[in-house]
Amino acid sequence: MEKQKIIDIFNKFRDGYDEEAKTAIWNDHSRRFREFWNNKVINKRISNLNESDIDDMIRILDKNGKGNTRKDESVAKAMIPQGVWRRMFREIKSNAKLKDLLNNIFIEKDDKEKIRLINELYEKNTSGKNSLTGKSAIAINTILFAHAIEHISVVSLGDRRKIIEFFGFSGGPNFDVDSPGKKIVMSNNAIIAGFKSLGINASPRTISTFLYNSEIKGHWRGEQPEDISSEPEYSPEELTREGKADKALFYMESQLEDFLIENWDRTEMGKKYDLIEENGEIISQQYKTDIGKIDILAQDKATKQLVVIELKKDQTSDDTVGQLTRYMGWLEEHKTGGKPTKGIIISARYDNRLYYALKKLKDVEVYLYRVDFKLEEFKKE
Repeated sequence: MEKQKIIDIFNKFRDGYDEEAKTAIWNDHSRRFREFWNNKVINKRISNLNESDIDDMIRILDKNGKGNTRKDESVAKAMIPQGVWRRMFREIKSNAKLKDLLNNIFIEKDDKEKIRLINELYEKNTSGKNSLTGKSAIAINTILFAHAIEHISVVSLGDRRKIIEFFGFSGGPNFDVDSPGKKIVMSNNAIIAGFKSLGINASPRTISTFLYNSEIKGHWRGEQPEDISSEPEYSPEELTREGKADKALFYMESQLEDFLIENWDRTEMGKKYDLIEENGEIISQQYKTDIGKIDILAQDKATKQLVVIELKKDQTSDDTVGQLTRYMGWLEEHKTGGKPTKGIIISARYDNRLYYALKKLKDVEVYLYRVDFKLEEFKKE
């Protein structure tokens, strides 16, 4: 694309973009993230992170964070499940090496030293199942921008590569052979410097937002296919009216998936099954297929058999079983080479419909969960 055309598209974008207001928002977001990091994460006097504090940060980090609306400003549409973000921050909090390395990366100004520290972070976190140091570097790049908004908020290394190659920017890494640290630091610098070479002097956030504007994104990346809808067939009210679910259970179960991911190693599931990791990132929660999203995809520790886990939270028994077996069939055709998969349904109740629906399915198990609330009157001694 010709330089002048890029400039023209950028100027048209900028005319409708309130850079001053957006910068003010991001100055505040970044301040809040640094306060969370300094006062909660690296503060030794605080032993555990509060879930609401983590969720506040997730809303800043991820457009898909619970509670966000289309109007809210977030670093990126990171597509990291809420439960994985929570698990990540809790592991960072409890792991002194990861915490210190990240802190040193945040404050380091020399590029060579920052590259070394990021590489060390990747090495130290090799066995960690927290999605912090994935091949595409989405989580680490998202966090880097939140801490200091002079970074580009194009968080995927794959997207950065396409941008650098499309615009012909120099100074980027060799994405095929370079270390993670080099890819992260050099790609960030190359994009910022590249736009300056075009005569476009704007903040990294403005540049990043421009790159995902529809008029230019289609050129360097191409439009992505729309996600298959995962909206439930019934609303909570409809389920309650038809006797398919208790409304209170519906809202309780909506948190169950995140709870399982966050506490996997402490559950019955974690004793027998592993979460699925790909390129250093946990991809088990809301695993994408051509026919929808699996609630949780796991793998048997002993047999390596893939396990589809579905939560019966907003469906009839027939719908749940049909959905489960559909995903099992898809995996056997597209992922396992015909090897059988296993299915697990997690439900608050085991009714006759579920019993008869599963009677002929030997590879499906049912787990029941129970929530026990207990109130005790406080009496001052």
